[in-house]
Amino acid sequence: MHKLRKSLLLVSILILGFAGYLALGQYTLPEGPGKDLVLAKCQTCHDIGFVARERLSRERWNAIIDEMVTRGLQITPEERSAILDYLATYLGTEPPPTPPQVQPAPTPKTGAQVYANCAGCHGPQGEGNPPAFPPLKGHVKKLLKAEGGRTYLLLVVLYGLQGPIKVEGKEYAGIMPGFAWLSDEEIALVLNHLAGWGAPQGFKPYTPDEVKAARAKALTPEEVLKLRQGLKLP
Repeated sequence: MHKLRKSLLLVSILILGFAGYLALGQYTLPEGPGKDLVLAKCQTCHDIGFVARERLSRERWNAIIDEMVTRGLQITPEERSAILDYLATYLGTEPPPTPPQVQPAPTPKTGAQVYANCAGCHGPQGEGNPPAFPPLKGHVKKLLKAEGGRTYLLLVVLYGLQGPIKVEGKEYAGIMPGFAWLSDEEIALVLNHLAGWGAPQGFKPYTPDEVKAARAKALTPEEVLKLRQGLKLP
């Protein structure tokens, strides 16, 4: 009976010891500069749980690193400094700093999203709003087919248009503001969105570099109108 109790006691001690070891193994190091270096250098000899559960002053961590070096830890001065900074910051006597929030990458815009700036006048599908605002669907294709039309379409988006024009047989005399405040990429996106309603065979999509080059020669809305008047539109 005595031997049985002794055996049970020994088993209980082993179970508790193993449970304690597992509990230590649940510790993880906080994220921060130097974490990987601490794992690489300290985990070789120590269960990381014994390191992660400590909360020591910078001076105490410094003394521990000195002790580890005398016991054979191989680290450069730069590595030693990085390890000490990490231990003192994230496993020190003060609460560790809050890890920075990772900002999600912005979702790339689409041409349809940029076109929302135009839809109020020209309609969600480019159908226009006569007699104030002309349609774009159908007319953009004619512009892109005309010699100089590609450049004109880019410039009218950049700098606007002022003066009487005729679109699909109807007269319009409104004022279109320019959208030079949009980025080169956004203007290229919206131009390609317009071309998606109809473009001639062999059409090459507009590029941000093409838009950037067009900005080099700023025009007034009246000057853009003169360019339009020089186009041979059907």
